[in-house]
Amino acid sequence: MELLVTATARDGAGVARAEDGRVIFVEGALAGETVIAEVIEIDKRWSRARVVEVLDPSPERVPVPCAHRLEGCGGCDLMHVGADFQLRMKAGIVIEQLRRSGVDAPSPSLRPLQDDQGRTTVRAAVVDGRAGYRVRGSHDIVVPEVCGAVDPLAEQLLVEGRFGNADEIDKVTIRVGNRTGERLVMVTGSTQHVSVPDDVLVVSSDELDAGRRAWIHEEAGGRRWRLSARSFFQNRPAGVDALVAEVAAMVDALGGPGQEAPLVDAYAGVGIFAGTIGRGRTVYAIERSRDSIADLRVNLDGSDVKISNAPVERWKALPASIVIADPAREGLGQAGVDALGRADPQLFVLVGCDPASFARDAGLLCSAGMRLKHVTVVDLFPDTTHIETVGAFARAGLSSGHVERGDIAAQP
Repeated sequence: MELLVTATARDGAGVARAEDGRVIFVEGALAGETVIAEVIEIDKRWSRARVVEVLDPSPERVPVPCAHRLEGCGGCDLMHVGADFQLRMKAGIVIEQLRRSGVDAPSPSLRPLQDDQGRTTVRAAVVDGRAGYRVRGSHDIVVPEVCGAVDPLAEQLLVEGRFGNADEIDKVTIRVGNRTGERLVMVTGSTQHVSVPDDVLVVSSDELDAGRRAWIHEEAGGRRWRLSARSFFQNRPAGVDALVAEVAAMVDALGGPGQEAPLVDAYAGVGIFAGTIGRGRTVYAIERSRDSIADLRVNLDGSDVKISNAPVERWKALPASIVIADPAREGLGQAGVDALGRADPQLFVLVGCDPASFARDAGLLCSAGMRLKHVTVVDLFPDTTHIETVGAFARAGLSSGHVERGDIAAQP
């Protein structure tokens, strides 16, 4: 059907209406475009479609440069949008979600990445011993001959690695240290027929389940980190640099008491914020993953950090002036906001990778007496519809300082 796209949904799809008034989310369409679309899913109140032909393109549309994306690869689903517009588009999605949650938000700032070499963690399927990406909405696999979205150290393993027979291995995770050169491959099944360069540490999920430890190191945020095979770490060191710089600016501007103020690092992972923003402070780090906890203890050895190996919702709160929370896609929810709110922080910095969850949590924080002072959209996932947002919430009455971001911040 022919459709006029009028808006952008929270997942980056275009929004249009059919002749009968039904809302249709059109994958690959931009606001303002007229497209021919094929319906691929029908619900009671809406349908989902994909672009077949663009009749009247947006000025922000660009040719897709990747043959594998044109072949159907499910990654890089925003590659048809000009790089200069992608962050502004994402900022618009964030503001719309905040509006829907009733949150009065300032104009967001935009932070692109500096010195980015691509993703350093790659999860792929395996077919006939080769690693590949799944086609969106399908079990089919595209085996890449090149992938500019990932770090060159990972790309070599993705393209040239051989990962056994199809009945032995069905998934592979590649993790590399861009700034250390260390590399690791984790597979499901046997490692017997895995063929990668000699410098690569190879481990199976079964071995990890049995207690084997395996890790690499990376440098980001001004220091060195140990990263176990299953620990969470942001998808690139340049992204860690950007997040640490952004959160540090917010803490400096709105942190209230000085460097001695206690800080909570919720969903601490391997200790990124505790080990950077928390330097010189008493830090309460909350993390439930045993792998991440093991790395956190090594990374923060010698620091004044009190570690709670528990879900955030069950944390027994201690007073802290600053809370930094970086939850998974589902966000904090009411239980997480309540638990962290019992620390009675003057500043709450929320890092979110889903705009709807971020907006919902922002509404909960505002209902708890906080006010959203600053919002920044960080380009942590270039060429994809994933959105990373950082928000600074201050207690009502706390004056707002100037968040200095230098010349890499821009208004949408």
